[in-house]
Amino acid sequence: MPYSSSSPLSDGGLAAAAAASSSCPAEASASGPGAGQPPSRADAGAGSGAKMNYMPGTASLIQDIDKKHLVLLRDGRTLIGYLRSIDQFANLVLHQTVERIHVGKKYGDIPRGIFVVRGENVVLLGEIDLEKESDTPLQQVSIEEILEIQRVEQQTKQESEKLKAQALKERGLSIPRADTLDEY
Repeated sequence: MPYSSSSPLSDGGLAAAAAASSSCPAEASASGPGAGQPPSRADAGAGSGAKMNYMPGTASLIQDIDKKHLVLLRDGRTLIGYLRSIDQFANLVLHQTVERIHVGKKYGDIPRGIFVVRGENVVLLGEIDLEKESDTPLQQVSIEEILEIQRVEQQTKQESEKLKAQALKERGLSIPRADTLDEY
C-alpha cells in the first residue's frame, strides 16, 4: 500500500491496519510516529538486507592502513608514504615517506623515511591510486634541481612582496608582517 500524505490516517486503528497489511517495512514505518522523516542510520538498508559499516572519526581510516597516501600539512608541505598507524587524535605514522616539492610543472621527491605527523597539522589525507600515479603531466627532476628552482621562486616572491609593501607605504598604507599575524 503506497503511502499518501492525503490519506486519512488519524484513527489509530486505521494506521495499525495499514501497517499490518503492508509488506514493506519502510511503508509500515511511514504511517507511524516520525512519518515523513528520513530513515535513521540504523534503518538504512534494512529493506535490502545490507549492513552499513560506519565508523566514526579516525576509526574509519583503519581500512586505509598499509595503503599509499598523500598528506598535505598546515605548513604547505606535501608528504607521500604508506600509512602504518593512526590514533584517535589523527596522529599518523608514514613509512617510506617522501616530501614532494612542486614548482610549476616540475616536482622532486626528497626521501624522508619514517615520518610521524601530529594530527592537528594534517590539512588533507588522501589515498593514492597506484594505477594512476604514473599518469601525471608533471615532470620529475632531481632533488638539487627542484630545491634550486624553489629557492629562485621564493626569492622572486620575496622581492615582489617588498616592492608591493614599498608601493603601499608610499601611499600611506601598510600590510602587517606575516610573522606577527599569529600574535594576539
